[in-house]
Formats: sequence, structure tokens, C-alpha cells
Amino acid sequence: MYPGGTMFMDQFLNDQYATLQQENLYYPFALGADWQLASWLLHSQLSMATIDDFLSLQLVHLAIFLCQLPISFHSAKELCLCMEILLSGPHWKLHDLLPQVSTKCKPIVYYCDLLECLQSLLSHPFFTSHISFTPQRVWSSSVWIVHTYKDWMSGNHAWDLQDQILNGEMLLGVILSSDKTNISVMTGNRMAHPLLLSLTNINTDIQSKGSLHGHVLLVLSPVVSFIHGKTHIHSLLSDRLIHESLDFVLKPPLRLLQQLEL
Repeated sequence: MYPGGTMFMDQFLNDQYATLQQENLYYPFALGADWQLASWLLHSQLSMATIDDFLSLQLVHLAIFLCQLPISFHSAKELCLCMEILLSGPHWKLHDLLPQVSTKCKPIVYYCDLLECLQSLLSHPFFTSHISFTPQRVWSSSVWIVHTYKDWMSGNHAWDLQDQILNGEMLLGVILSSDKTNISVMTGNRMAHPLLLSLTNINTDIQSKGSLHGHVLLVLSPVVSFIHGKTHIHSLLSDRLIHESLDFVLKPPLRLLQQLEL
């Protein structure tokens, strides 16, 4: 979108497998039917073990043989390895938390780099015409009496912050949202607090539609059971664990941004 930056399609065309993908649109899968089966399995919410059971069925093998369909994977693990070849978004990392009170299982926070997540939103080709970096003030009439607020970029706060940064620098309004949810049956049906990231720069009508992927999953904070005699403080310990997770993920990039400002 701006000189020096790269959009998703630029990364796609410069990928190490770009030549193979020009020869085969569905690479690393053999053909469209192969990709269709892989896509269905990955979106079916089946566990890894259930996918293995499905692929080992004689009926599946017979259908593949009769239709002479080459299949690129024969297990859930091979399926995941094929998907990992494709160009991905921000990479997942993990960190062991060390709470002062013992837990029934080791708490692990899974997270992505904050700056990588911001870059993935900014490079999304769909948002090119639905993103703004210019704060604005909208008035109901030419006499400038009634100020109309539509989103954060039309408010006074964004306008004031833009006045404080240098010419050529752009303002990003970060949105963080969270809730406790069931992750997936593929991960043992575990619970976590997901932290979602979005930008106020994205048009609110686009951002509010989940199907358009205006939010990126940034953190999966663990939900664990504490071993403590006083059960009434378990919720307090859980809240502290969430804050510990967020501090670990959010503080380093915030410190980096502060250094850049200096």
C-alpha cells in the first residue's frame, strides 16, 4: 500500500514454492479434489485421531482407487505438514508461565508476535480500499457546531495523537478483545482466553463482520485449575494468570515502540 511495504500477494508470488504453484494451482496437493478433501477435514472439527480413522477406512481407500485420485496425505500428521507448506500468517510461539500457586497442569501461553499480527492486517489485500490512516472531523453542517462521531478515527483523541507524531508517520489504533472459549476438539477440548487484535483504521462495517477476518488471534491464555485450600480465591488467581500472560506478550513490543519514539 505504501513504498517499502509488501502486500500478501507480493509475499505469495515471492514464496519459495511459487514456481511449483504456477505449475499446479493446488500445490502441495495433487489436484482440486485432493485439496477439497483436505479443506473439509481441517474445517470439520474432527480430532487428529478421528481423521486418522477416517483415512484408514476401506471405503475411502476404495473410492480413491476407483476414481484414480492421487492423495497427498494418508494421516492427520501428513495433512498438517502439507498445510504448513502454504504461506502462513504470524507464527505461533509458546511460553511456560510460573504462577506462585501450584496448578493441576502446567500453564502455557500460546501467542503471536504483536507486530507480525499488525503487519498481517495491514497487508491484507481485501482491506486496501477499506482502511484509513488519516484522522478526520465530521460536522453536521458548515457552521461547525455539531461534531459527528462515527468511529475512533473521527474522534478528538485520534486527531490529538496525530498532532504529536512526526510528518510521514501514521497512526494505528489497536483494538484488543477477549472472552473465555473452547479452543477445539483437535487440542483435547481445552479452554482458553483468546485475545483478538484488530485496528480502528479498518472500516467499522468491514471490521464487525467475522467472515471478513478483520480480527487476528494474538494470544491463547490458559484456563487452569489451581491447587489451593481456599477455593474462593481461585478466580483471583485466574485473573492474575491472565494478566501475567498479557504482560509477557504485550510489554516487549510496547517497550520497542517507546524506544522508537525516543
